[in-house]
Amino acid sequence: MKPKKPAKTIKITTRIKSSENYEQQIGELTQHLQRLQAEFENYKKRQNDERAQLMNDAKEAVLSDLLPALDNFDLASAHLPADLASNSWAQGMQYVGQQLVQTLDDMGVQKIQPQGEIFDHNIHEAVEHVQSDKPEGTITEVIAPGYQIGERVVRHARVKVSGGKTANMDLNQENNDKE
Repeated sequence: MKPKKPAKTIKITTRIKSSENYEQQIGELTQHLQRLQAEFENYKKRQNDERAQLMNDAKEAVLSDLLPALDNFDLASAHLPADLASNSWAQGMQYVGQQLVQTLDDMGVQKIQPQGEIFDHNIHEAVEHVQSDKPEGTITEVIAPGYQIGERVVRHARVKVSGGKTANMDLNQENNDKE
């Protein structure tokens, strides 16, 4: 009869060991699942970032192709003769221009109109330094507006920059001295 008692002890010990085994396996599988969930979340974030970057690249490519036409439209509407200002066709064209600007705004495209701002080489392109009453480095005239998508500049604004009151006087004096 004594042999029966050790058999029960072996069964209980085996159950405890297998229970500990299961708990360890459950812990390992839980950790593995948590890692997979984290990797999947990172994958989704990466995919969203890549998709957003692709969309911005596409917007930039389309905008670059449209900019010359947009510039010409702006120039034409800026030089509308006074006698045509009340013309319904001219007003319709103005509305089309406003709609185009609104569409670009909805796409996250912003126009850079830096008149009176301080020159910043990151978003402006200086095409000329002019004598002006404005402080040196101040933008006096916008030749062509710039455009950006978010913080990314698609085209720099082409501007004239003040060289101060004496900048051109000194340049003119040097040219006169050479002659």
